[in-house]
This record gives sequence, structure tokens and C-alpha cells, in this order.
Amino acid sequence: MLATSRRRYFKRALLYWLPLVLWIGWIYYLSDQPALPHPGREVGVSDTFFDYSAHAFTFGVLTWLLWRVLHTKAKGTFSITKAGLGAAVYAASDEIHQSFVMGRHARFLDWVADLAGILIFAALLYAWQGQRGDPEKSAAPKEKRGRRF
Repeated sequence: MLATSRRRYFKRALLYWLPLVLWIGWIYYLSDQPALPHPGREVGVSDTFFDYSAHAFTFGVLTWLLWRVLHTKAKGTFSITKAGLGAAVYAASDEIHQSFVMGRHARFLDWVADLAGILIFAALLYAWQGQRGDPEKSAAPKEKRGRRF
């Protein structure tokens, strides 16, 4: 019984927590660099569009990874809300962190791009949950059954 429980714990840690921790570490590593390349023009888009798209994608993925961890505990749209709020707080702390890195600056518009990605991924998660027909998709409390006075 104990061995099965340990296996389940390590499987959960590897499948859910490890990708989240690695992604957060990757974001921190990128934020700690004095300069990052801007390959936008090489792929045919402006550097600004590429930069904001990268911000949105990065924190959208963070939202999804947080949701994967939280969805196993808190069911329904509440887990999406918590994941979005967690990603938004980390995005704000990431911008603050960048203000202490030589050659980097905290920018409000970068945080807005992060929030856009968070909202897009949260909306996609909400739509996906609705299509799946999740019985827990609604965070509204169920009516109590029993005697009425």
C-alpha cells in the first residue's frame, strides 16, 4: 500500500510539478539575462510584435501549467481563476526582477502582454472544459438536498 502511494506521488511530481518548476526556472533565467535577441525581423515580423507575442505565450503556458497542478485539487473554473492570478502575480514579480538586472527595465506594457496571454489561455481552458462537459466546470454551489422547513 505504501509503495503504491509513493509511486503515485512521484508520478504526480514528475508529470505535473516538474514541468511547472522548469518553466518558472526558464522564465527566471531569461529575465536574468542583460540582453535577449530579438529575431522578429528574421521571421518577417516587427521586433515589438515578436516580443509581446513571446511574453503572451510564455505566461499563457505558465497559466496552463499552473492549472494542470491546481485542477487535480480545485475543480472547475476556480482552478482556472487561481492559475490566472498566480501567473499574473509571477509576471509582475518578473518585471520587478528585471528592474534589478543591469541592461533590463521593468515595462508596464510587457506586463500587459503577459496578462493578455494569461487571459487568452484561461479563456481557452474555460472553453475546453465546457466542451468536455466537465461536471465540475461550474464553480456555483449545488443546492442542498434534504428536508425543508
